[in-house]
Amino acid sequence: MKHLPQSLESVKWADAITVLHAGAGEPSIGGNYFPSLRLRKIASLRELGDPSWEIGTDWVLHLWGEERVEDELGEELRALRQRESSRVPMAYRIPVRSHLLGRWVKGSLLGPSPALRLSRRAEHLPSGWWDSTTEKSREALLLPHGWIGDYAATELNDGIDRLQSVSELWAEEFRGKDHGLNPKAAVLRSFQVFVKMLLMNGIVMNGFAGLTLSTLAAYLVLLTGARAWEASNARTKIKSVG
Repeated sequence: MKHLPQSLESVKWADAITVLHAGAGEPSIGGNYFPSLRLRKIASLRELGDPSWEIGTDWVLHLWGEERVEDELGEELRALRQRESSRVPMAYRIPVRSHLLGRWVKGSLLGPSPALRLSRRAEHLPSGWWDSTTEKSREALLLPHGWIGDYAATELNDGIDRLQSVSELWAEEFRGKDHGLNPKAAVLRSFQVFVKMLLMNGIVMNGFAGLTLSTLAAYLVLLTGARAWEASNARTKIKSVG
């Protein structure tokens, strides 16, 4: 993650910062500039739903390592945490934009925009295009100011590498669960993601950048579904042989 230090810098005003990492070793933070930060290694995204893990703050904002809270959104979030908890909803959706081919494009490789990213509890937060809490996400109110900036594909090669690693992470999360990740469903969902993102970006308005992001996001969905189905199907064959 090339932009993790910048991501942390954008939320340095937070009461607590937790970096979850699923890879080998530890992520490079670039100095001890964040006294409230702690690192936590996880085996899979399933651990986000573990009730024994609690961050201990009134609000939890979910960011991927290549994302940043842009200035206007930062002001909105700091104002929100000053309000009386009983007078605000349990969760909010936040717009996400990707920096790709030198311009800003609505949405990201990792999910729709706006996305449910701010909640009272960590396990309430969805993860990507295959999330099962779609209805809950639609019900959450939209924060009216600012957006989360995704810099994963600022350099296109980095975006493609990111796509490969995230598809492995998601496929591992869905393994053994009934998400309907058969080949037909994966192809259909991939096509839906492509069309949705293309229309969201106005087809012509964001030109080649919008088309590129739509294509990459659709491929990520297809690859995730294929990997999850392959792992499940391979395990079934091994059991039948045994």
